[in-house]
Amino acid sequence: MNLTNVLTKMAAIVVAVFTVVSCDDDFNSVGSEVIGDVNFEDNEYSAVPIAYSKKFSRVQTSGLPNNLIGVYNDPVYGQSTYNVLAQVLPARFNPTFGNNAVLDSVVISLPYFSELTETNIDEDGVVTNTFQLDSIYGSGDINLSIYQSNYFLRDFDVDQGAEERQIYYSNDIADNFGGSIEGTSIATLNGFKPSNEEIILTTPDGTDADDERDSQSVNPRLRIAFLSTLAATAAQGNTDPPTPREANQPIIDYFTSLFLEKEGSVELSNANNFHNYFRGIYFKATPNTGDGSLVFFDITSANITLHYSFDTDEIDTEDVDDDGETDDFIRGTGDLALNFSNNIVNGIDFDFSNATLNNGSNISDILDNQDEINGEDNLFLKGGEGSYAVIDLFNEYVQVDDNGDFILDENENPIIIENPTEEEKIKTELDFLKSRDWLINEASMKIYINQSEMISGDTEPERIYVFNLDTGGVLIDYQADITANAANPFISVTEHLGPITRDSDERGEFYKIKLTRHLIDVLNEDTDNVKLGVSVSQNVNITDIAQGFTPTNTEDEIIPFSSIISHEGTILYGNGANVPEGKRLKMDIFYTESKSN
Repeated sequence: MNLTNVLTKMAAIVVAVFTVVSCDDDFNSVGSEVIGDVNFEDNEYSAVPIAYSKKFSRVQTSGLPNNLIGVYNDPVYGQSTYNVLAQVLPARFNPTFGNNAVLDSVVISLPYFSELTETNIDEDGVVTNTFQLDSIYGSGDINLSIYQSNYFLRDFDVDQGAEERQIYYSNDIADNFGGSIEGTSIATLNGFKPSNEEIILTTPDGTDADDERDSQSVNPRLRIAFLSTLAATAAQGNTDPPTPREANQPIIDYFTSLFLEKEGSVELSNANNFHNYFRGIYFKATPNTGDGSLVFFDITSANITLHYSFDTDEIDTEDVDDDGETDDFIRGTGDLALNFSNNIVNGIDFDFSNATLNNGSNISDILDNQDEINGEDNLFLKGGEGSYAVIDLFNEYVQVDDNGDFILDENENPIIIENPTEEEKIKTELDFLKSRDWLINEASMKIYINQSEMISGDTEPERIYVFNLDTGGVLIDYQADITANAANPFISVTEHLGPITRDSDERGEFYKIKLTRHLIDVLNEDTDNVKLGVSVSQNVNITDIAQGFTPTNTEDEIIPFSSIISHEGTILYGNGANVPEGKRLKMDIFYTESKSN
């Protein structure tokens, strides 16, 4: 026997052994090199879950990664108003302001999220930057009022023995904080609308050749400057042509009494004393005209800055300040920033009762009467103090014979029992799947958008988010995507949490969610077959969870932060009998099995 024949027979034996072993192996692993082999065939199984929605009466809004201020009008769900109450802390405690200190200006600065898109330099060397605003929703005006709040935001929950962090909710500002939240009025902006223009700031003349005041630009932001009478006069006199700078001496006097006159006091000595003394800043938005505007502020970069001047030890012998005196002290300048930190609470004013379907049905009433046993036709997802969907997979009971063997239909699929009796509750769809020797290639859900109820376009959420309803945690498919593509996690999770897919008319059609690894872990009993939550998401990289309460449940429920900071909403198809067959919610399982099994 030559070497070629020996090798051929050995290869045949290896293939035969592999085939036999394959029938006994657990096929619930991802991928296979034998796909397409004559001993294997590819198939598809569709599992229809039970799906329904839950609405919130309130959600946690303390500890959010970002904060919203303004008014948003959703084309389906209606108007939401977002307010913010925030504590501030001085950049330094026990501040000293110097001799003969005078407060020159108070500046409130809340930067927008923006991107520099173009820089131009004219013939005089003047630089102009063009920015594009990010996270601004709506194009209308709002009214914005700013107050120093008298409501004290405590750090710890006294009902929990002062051991747990105090949690604040979306309804606290409107329902629980009372009138003390609107303390001293600081500013009122009627017809406020975010602008993408850079802001040019003038500063004292530096070391350059000319003797004019220097200038610098900052990215777009809400910026309110209160000037003392002297500072306003000086600013006007240092521009050519003169630019009117309005003084607001009452605000200057008020902050002087709060800070400069408190130098050396216990109120400015540490965080606890300061929080009780200066309890916070309240930003109150109300509708004005049109659709309103909703703004994501870069709250980590926001501040209130006190600019002051004081006498130095140097004598102004050359009359640098042009006041006609040569024996007074040269004035120095300083500033004290009050940074937004610690407790920051978003108030959300939203009511589902203002939202209806095209047939006139009130969405609030629908959400109050969800069928959690058989599922629903529509799934309502709304960010903020909104709603999310529950997906219950593989827990329906299937028909079995007297021996406990599965009764299959003509397609070799189990037969779901509708409204089973107690005697019929023997085996579930999950038991059937576990009994199969399948090699799982992919498991995914196309969750279709109910286009007949949606106003398509920019108001549709780009992403939805899937989470473990028991723990709020992400699924293993999310973790696998992040691990495999650590350099760009936002792009990587498109494998698991695919962005919206639009049709040729740019209307949102569906979201595709891949759950391959989750299914394999469930079949291998490496993880429990938990119910899944589905919410809208402003940023799928944010995986922290928060608490919420539904009208029918006094216990807290889990909701992702990414849903709370999302303002948009959508209506998806569920599993109900009235859903078009091609758009009915289902999990498609693509698998390979051995023909000899």
